[in-house]
Amino acid sequence: MNLDSKLQISLSKRSGNIVLRRDLSRLASASHLSEALHDLVSDGRLIRLGAGIYAKARPDASGDPQLLAPSDELVREVLDRLGIRFRSVDLVNEAGQATLLIDAGSQRVSRRLNLGDVAVRYVRNPSAPDEPGETLPADVNALPTKGVRQFVERLARTHHIQHQRTGLDDYAQAVTRAAGDEVELDSTGKLLVALKKKHVINGRQLARLMTNHMREVQDVRSVRGLRKRGLPAQH
Repeated sequence: MNLDSKLQISLSKRSGNIVLRRDLSRLASASHLSEALHDLVSDGRLIRLGAGIYAKARPDASGDPQLLAPSDELVREVLDRLGIRFRSVDLVNEAGQATLLIDAGSQRVSRRLNLGDVAVRYVRNPSAPDEPGETLPADVNALPTKGVRQFVERLARTHHIQHQRTGLDDYAQAVTRAAGDEVELDSTGKLLVALKKKHVINGRQLARLMTNHMREVQDVRSVRGLRKRGLPAQH
Protein backbone atom coordinates (compact mmCIF):
# COMPACT_ATOMS: atom_id res chain seq x y z
CA MET A 1 0.00 0.00 0.00
CA ASN A 2 1.45 3.36 -1.00
CA LEU A 3 1.69 6.36 1.31
CA ASP A 4 -1.21 8.21 -0.31
CA SER A 5 -3.54 5.27 0.37
CA LYS A 6 -2.31 5.02 3.95
CA LEU A 7 -2.97 8.71 4.48
CA GLN A 8 -6.45 8.47 2.98
CA ILE A 9 -7.34 5.58 5.29
CA SER A 10 -5.90 7.37 8.31
CA LEU A 11 -7.79 10.58 7.53
CA SER A 12 -11.09 8.76 6.98
CA LYS A 13 -10.83 7.07 10.38
CA ARG A 14 -10.11 10.27 12.28
CA SER A 15 -13.01 12.09 13.89
CA GLY A 16 -13.19 15.85 13.66
CA ASN A 17 -12.00 18.12 10.89
CA ILE A 18 -8.51 19.01 12.10
CA VAL A 19 -5.44 16.93 11.33
CA LEU A 20 -2.08 17.60 12.94
CA ARG A 21 1.11 16.57 11.20
CA ARG A 22 2.15 14.74 14.34
CA ASP A 23 -0.94 12.52 13.97
CA LEU A 24 0.59 11.09 10.80
CA SER A 25 4.27 11.03 11.73
CA ARG A 26 4.43 7.24 12.05
CA LEU A 27 3.29 6.64 8.49
CA ALA A 28 6.44 7.86 6.74
CA SER A 29 9.72 9.69 7.07
CA ALA A 30 9.58 13.45 7.55
CA SER A 31 10.49 14.21 3.93
CA HIS A 32 8.04 11.69 2.44
CA LEU A 33 5.27 12.89 4.73
CA SER A 34 5.89 16.51 3.73
CA GLU A 35 5.61 15.56 0.06
CA ALA A 36 2.43 13.54 0.62
CA LEU A 37 0.79 16.33 2.60
CA HIS A 38 1.71 18.79 -0.13
CA ASP A 39 -0.03 16.53 -2.66
CA LEU A 40 -3.17 16.32 -0.51
CA VAL A 41 -3.25 20.12 -0.27
CA SER A 42 -2.75 20.43 -4.03
CA ASP A 43 -5.60 17.97 -4.62
CA GLY A 44 -7.93 19.99 -2.40
CA ARG A 45 -8.34 17.25 0.20
CA LEU A 46 -6.55 19.21 2.92
CA ILE A 47 -6.13 22.92 3.62
CA ARG A 48 -3.09 24.09 5.54
CA LEU A 49 -4.11 26.37 8.41
CA GLY A 50 -0.72 26.78 10.02
CA ALA A 51 2.55 25.05 10.83
CA GLY A 52 1.69 21.37 11.17
CA ILE A 53 -2.06 22.08 11.18
CA TYR A 54 -4.44 20.98 8.43
CA ALA A 55 -8.20 20.95 7.95
CA LYS A 56 -10.07 18.31 6.01
CA ALA A 57 -11.47 19.67 2.76
CA ARG A 58 -13.35 18.68 -0.37
CA PRO A 59 -12.93 20.15 -3.87
CA ASP A 60 -16.02 21.87 -5.26
CA ALA A 61 -17.28 21.60 -8.84
CA SER A 62 -14.57 23.99 -10.03
CA GLY A 63 -11.84 22.14 -8.14
CA ASP A 64 -11.38 24.75 -5.40
CA PRO A 65 -10.96 23.24 -1.91
CA GLN A 66 -13.80 23.89 0.52
CA LEU A 67 -13.61 23.52 4.29
CA LEU A 68 -16.02 21.01 5.81
CA ALA A 69 -16.91 23.07 8.89
CA PRO A 70 -17.39 26.76 9.81
CA SER A 71 -14.22 28.69 10.56
CA ASP A 72 -15.06 29.29 14.24
CA GLU A 73 -15.70 25.59 14.80
CA LEU A 74 -12.38 24.72 13.17
CA VAL A 75 -10.48 27.18 15.35
CA ARG A 76 -12.05 25.77 18.51
CA GLU A 77 -11.00 22.30 17.42
CA VAL A 78 -7.45 23.51 16.67
CA LEU A 79 -7.14 25.09 20.11
CA ASP A 80 -8.48 21.97 21.80
CA ARG A 81 -6.08 19.73 19.86
CA LEU A 82 -3.13 21.94 20.76
CA GLY A 83 -4.13 22.10 24.42
CA ILE A 84 -4.56 25.88 24.34
CA ARG A 85 -7.13 27.03 26.88
CA PHE A 86 -9.49 29.75 25.71
CA ARG A 87 -12.55 31.56 26.98
CA SER A 88 -14.33 32.07 23.68
CA VAL A 89 -14.03 32.17 19.90
CA ASP A 90 -16.33 34.69 18.24
CA LEU A 91 -16.79 35.58 14.58
CA VAL A 92 -17.25 39.34 14.24
CA ASN A 93 -17.17 41.98 11.53
CA GLU A 94 -14.37 44.50 11.94
CA ALA A 95 -14.65 47.30 9.38
CA GLY A 96 -15.98 44.90 6.77
CA GLN A 97 -13.44 42.18 7.57
CA ALA A 98 -14.69 38.87 8.95
CA THR A 99 -12.54 38.27 12.02
CA LEU A 100 -12.31 35.48 14.56
CA LEU A 101 -11.56 36.86 18.01
CA ILE A 102 -9.94 34.33 20.33
CA ASP A 103 -10.14 35.25 23.99
CA ALA A 104 -7.22 33.40 25.58
CA GLY A 105 -7.50 35.17 28.92
CA SER A 106 -4.12 35.95 30.45
CA GLN A 107 -2.18 33.55 28.20
CA ARG A 108 0.27 34.70 25.58
CA VAL A 109 -0.60 32.80 22.41
CA SER A 110 1.45 33.28 19.26
CA ARG A 111 0.14 30.40 17.14
CA ARG A 112 -0.58 31.78 13.67
CA LEU A 113 -3.61 30.49 11.80
CA ASN A 114 -4.59 31.22 8.21
CA LEU A 115 -8.25 30.81 7.29
CA GLY A 116 -8.21 32.60 3.97
CA ASP A 117 -10.65 35.51 3.95
CA VAL A 118 -11.27 35.23 7.69
CA ALA A 119 -8.73 37.01 9.88
CA VAL A 120 -7.70 35.56 13.23
CA ARG A 121 -6.86 37.77 16.19
CA TYR A 122 -6.05 36.89 19.80
CA VAL A 123 -7.56 39.01 22.54
CA ARG A 124 -5.50 39.01 25.72
CA ASN A 125 -7.08 40.46 28.83
CA PRO A 126 -4.96 39.64 31.92
CA SER A 127 -7.20 41.69 34.20
CA ALA A 128 -10.33 39.72 33.32
CA PRO A 129 -11.39 37.23 35.98
CA ASP A 130 -11.24 33.55 35.17
CA GLU A 131 -14.44 32.15 33.76
CA PRO A 132 -16.57 30.66 36.54
CA GLY A 133 -17.09 26.94 36.48
CA GLU A 134 -20.33 25.82 34.85
CA THR A 135 -22.70 23.70 36.92
CA LEU A 136 -25.45 21.29 35.88
CA PRO A 137 -29.00 21.57 37.22
CA ALA A 138 -30.35 18.28 38.55
CA ASP A 139 -33.62 18.69 36.61
CA VAL A 140 -33.13 18.11 32.86
CA ASN A 141 -36.04 20.50 32.22
CA ALA A 142 -33.86 23.25 33.72
CA LEU A 143 -31.07 22.69 31.19
CA PRO A 144 -30.59 25.63 28.79
CA THR A 145 -32.53 25.79 25.54
CA LYS A 146 -30.67 28.89 24.31
CA GLY A 147 -26.92 29.35 24.13
CA VAL A 148 -26.49 25.59 24.44
CA ARG A 149 -23.17 25.54 22.56
CA GLN A 150 -21.64 28.13 24.88
CA PHE A 151 -22.98 26.28 27.94
CA VAL A 152 -21.45 22.98 26.79
CA GLU A 153 -18.10 24.63 25.95
CA ARG A 154 -17.91 26.23 29.41
CA LEU A 155 -18.81 22.93 31.04
CA ALA A 156 -16.09 21.11 29.09
CA ARG A 157 -13.48 23.74 29.94
CA THR A 158 -14.44 23.57 33.62
CA HIS A 159 -13.63 19.85 33.61
CA HIS A 160 -10.68 20.14 31.16
CA ILE A 161 -12.37 17.78 28.72
CA GLN A 162 -11.76 17.38 24.99
CA HIS A 163 -13.48 15.05 22.55
CA GLN A 164 -12.05 11.68 21.51
CA ARG A 165 -14.23 9.39 19.42
CA THR A 166 -15.84 6.40 21.19
CA GLY A 167 -18.89 4.20 20.74
CA LEU A 168 -20.94 6.92 22.42
CA ASP A 169 -20.66 8.95 19.21
CA ASP A 170 -23.07 6.48 17.58
CA TYR A 171 -25.56 6.96 20.43
CA ALA A 172 -25.32 10.74 20.19
CA GLN A 173 -25.76 10.50 16.41
CA ALA A 174 -28.99 8.58 17.00
CA VAL A 175 -30.18 11.42 19.25
CA THR A 176 -29.60 13.94 16.45
CA ARG A 177 -31.69 11.79 14.11
CA ALA A 178 -34.43 11.59 16.74
CA ALA A 179 -34.36 15.40 16.88
CA GLY A 180 -35.04 15.39 13.14
CA ASP A 181 -31.64 16.43 11.79
CA GLU A 182 -29.56 14.08 9.62
CA VAL A 183 -26.16 15.68 10.19
CA GLU A 184 -22.77 14.64 11.45
CA LEU A 185 -21.96 15.54 15.04
CA ASP A 186 -20.66 19.08 15.30
CA SER A 187 -18.16 20.25 17.92
CA THR A 188 -20.91 20.64 20.53
CA GLY A 189 -22.17 17.11 19.97
CA LYS A 190 -18.65 15.75 20.26
CA LEU A 191 -18.07 17.61 23.52
CA LEU A 192 -21.30 16.18 24.91
CA VAL A 193 -20.06 12.69 24.08
CA ALA A 194 -16.77 13.42 25.87
CA LEU A 195 -18.61 14.79 28.91
CA LYS A 196 -20.73 11.64 29.10
CA LYS A 197 -17.67 9.41 28.79
CA LYS A 198 -16.08 11.20 31.76
CA HIS A 199 -19.34 10.86 33.74
CA VAL A 200 -19.78 14.63 33.98
CA ILE A 201 -23.28 14.21 32.50
CA ASN A 202 -25.57 11.21 32.41
CA GLY A 203 -27.49 9.72 29.50
CA ARG A 204 -30.63 11.78 30.13
CA GLN A 205 -28.62 15.00 30.30
CA LEU A 206 -26.75 14.08 27.11
CA ALA A 207 -30.00 13.42 25.26
CA ARG A 208 -31.67 16.61 26.50
CA LEU A 209 -28.70 18.89 25.80
CA MET A 210 -28.20 17.33 22.36
CA THR A 211 -31.88 17.80 21.54
CA ASN A 212 -31.88 21.40 22.80
CA HIS A 213 -28.75 22.15 20.78
CA MET A 214 -30.13 20.65 17.57
CA ARG A 215 -33.41 22.53 17.95
CA GLU A 216 -31.53 25.77 18.49
CA VAL A 217 -29.40 25.12 15.39
CA GLN A 218 -32.54 24.37 13.35
CA ASP A 219 -34.19 27.58 14.56
CA VAL A 220 -31.16 29.61 13.45
CA ARG A 221 -31.15 27.90 10.05
CA SER A 222 -34.87 28.51 9.52
CA VAL A 223 -34.53 32.21 10.37
CA ARG A 224 -31.55 32.57 8.03
CA GLY A 225 -33.52 30.85 5.28
CA LEU A 226 -36.42 33.28 5.65
CA ARG A 227 -34.08 36.25 5.51
CA LYS A 228 -32.39 34.94 2.36
CA ARG A 229 -35.82 34.78 0.70
CA GLY A 230 -36.65 38.28 1.87
CA LEU A 231 -39.27 37.09 4.36
CA PRO A 232 -39.57 38.41 7.91
CA ALA A 233 -38.66 36.03 10.72
CA GLN A 234 -41.56 35.17 13.01
CA HIS A 235 -41.04 35.64 16.75
